[in-house]
Amino acid sequence: MADNPIPPRRAPRKKLKMPLFGDMMSGSSGQGASKNFTTYLFVLVGLGMIGQLLLPQLWAEKVYDSESEVREMEIDGVLRKKYADASDRSEIHYLLVLVEKEGKRKKLDLYRADSLFFEQVAVPQRIKKESGSLKVRVTRYSKPDTTLEIRFKK
Repeated sequence: MADNPIPPRRAPRKKLKMPLFGDMMSGSSGQGASKNFTTYLFVLVGLGMIGQLLLPQLWAEKVYDSESEVREMEIDGVLRKKYADASDRSEIHYLLVLVEKEGKRKKLDLYRADSLFFEQVAVPQRIKKESGSLKVRVTRYSKPDTTLEIRFKK
């Protein structure tokens, strides 16, 4: 046996640790690590549920749909989107998305209005409306400027 030298024993390697959860797999402090893990998991699930409740309300756009809101608003911008939502046949929503000069978006829902105004405007047109009136000046590229009126149904 003296012919083969025996190498000295090395110290055992350190256990790998996860950054947030610590030493989860070690046998000595396994109880504290699992408690730490469940605490983090509980907090993350709670934050996710709160986010699902609050974020859609914070990101929702203001929709102008009543006659008084449309009459009192002032518009000086470009029509960017025009579409109709006919999911309910008895109530067709005519939606216009306007972008003003400052970059602010306004969304008009004209389901209580006559569809004539919705049919006469197109997407690349500039729209200007004064506060207190339902008359809208539409700047067209191929035709001269026209003044249209939004008429609401009684």
